[in-house]
Amino acid sequence: MIRETVSFLNEKNKEFKKRATYSITTNGSLITEEIIQFFNKHKFSVELSFDGVAQDVLRKKGSFKKTVSIIEELLNYPDIDLEVNSVFTPTTVDYLSESIKYIMDLGVPNIHFSLSIIKPWNQASLLKLENEMMKLVKILVSNFKRKGNIPVVNFREEPDTGIFYCAAGKDRLAITPDEEIWGCFLFPDYFKGKEHSPEYQKFYFGALDDFIENHKNIYPRILSNYARLSVDNFSASRLGCFLCPELENCEACPINASFSGNPLGEIPSYLCKIQKIKIKEKEKFRREIQKI
Repeated sequence: MIRETVSFLNEKNKEFKKRATYSITTNGSLITEEIIQFFNKHKFSVELSFDGVAQDVLRKKGSFKKTVSIIEELLNYPDIDLEVNSVFTPTTVDYLSESIKYIMDLGVPNIHFSLSIIKPWNQASLLKLENEMMKLVKILVSNFKRKGNIPVVNFREEPDTGIFYCAAGKDRLAITPDEEIWGCFLFPDYFKGKEHSPEYQKFYFGALDDFIENHKNIYPRILSNYARLSVDNFSASRLGCFLCPELENCEACPINASFSGNPLGEIPSYLCKIQKIKIKEKEKFRREIQKI
């Protein structure tokens, strides 16, 4: 399917004199040498899911060695832009700093880590997270002294873009296997089983054929609902996020937060605490490298 899509787009690129860029998110289980060569030929950005030393805890047993070998192979191809994404839960957060260091030592140039919030983080888990983030800051400062780079995307300086907003629908759309159109790939999962709710109709762009035919009317109408998904319109513990001193530093994904069971736009209190820990440690890291 990917080969057919790339072939189709390449033909369209010639027709319209444009150049498409290709990206794929994968756990690596189906990647072969032939596929890697295909990615390299078409200059793919590859986001590979790999949790470092925590890999075998929640993912398929025995997948650690195979994924490492795939990472090493991908790094041999200069036209593949590789990013590794690691996900940590309250159960695996103890492995965070060790896992990120392991991936850094493999030579991965871009590493991003996420924290799963589907299950609540209790106080003990939050303390573990804070401790791991402190360890990670030390690792990254040491790396910066030696190499002058920041491989962990979460700690890189970002342009001053102001208050975080959900980009769903603005610079991206997602098409489901059933040919439904949503602002991003997370929305159909969130609204599964909620087809008769008022919110469903607010965020659903419609069936693919209808959208193609009536996009000039449908797109701006539905997009206006996505436009309200910015942090200053969210709330946490029944308090408006616009009152928080960290408002411009917080990047809480509203749809991801809602998988915790909260209504869309209501941030669970433990996510609020997670965000503050991440912001504090990132600021500490930025201060430390300014001294170098």
